[in-house]
Amino acid sequence: MIVCSCNVLTKVRIIAAADRLLRDDPNRPVTAGRIFRALGVRPNCGTCFSLIRQIIAEAGLSFTCPEPLASEAEDLPGIDKIAAE
Repeated sequence: MIVCSCNVLTKVRIIAAADRLLRDDPNRPVTAGRIFRALGVRPNCGTCFSLIRQIIAEAGLSFTCPEPLASEAEDLPGIDKIAAE
C-alpha cells in the first residue's frame, strides 16, 4: 500500500525504517521527519503524517509526534481556539 504518494513510499518501507530507527537508537523518539530522512526523501504536502503515525502505532512500534495535529489539538482541554477576525 502506498502511504505517501508524493514520494511513493509504501507501508512496508515506512515500518522497516521506523523499526531500524528504533533498533539504532531506542532512546530517540521516532517521528515522521526522521522516517523521511532515513528513507532519503523529504515530505512535500505532509498529508501522510497522520497515516504514518497510525501505521507505526498499529505495528506496535514506539512513535512520537512532537506536536499534535491541529484537528486533535482543538479537542484537547486547555487549548484555546483563536478567533479569526
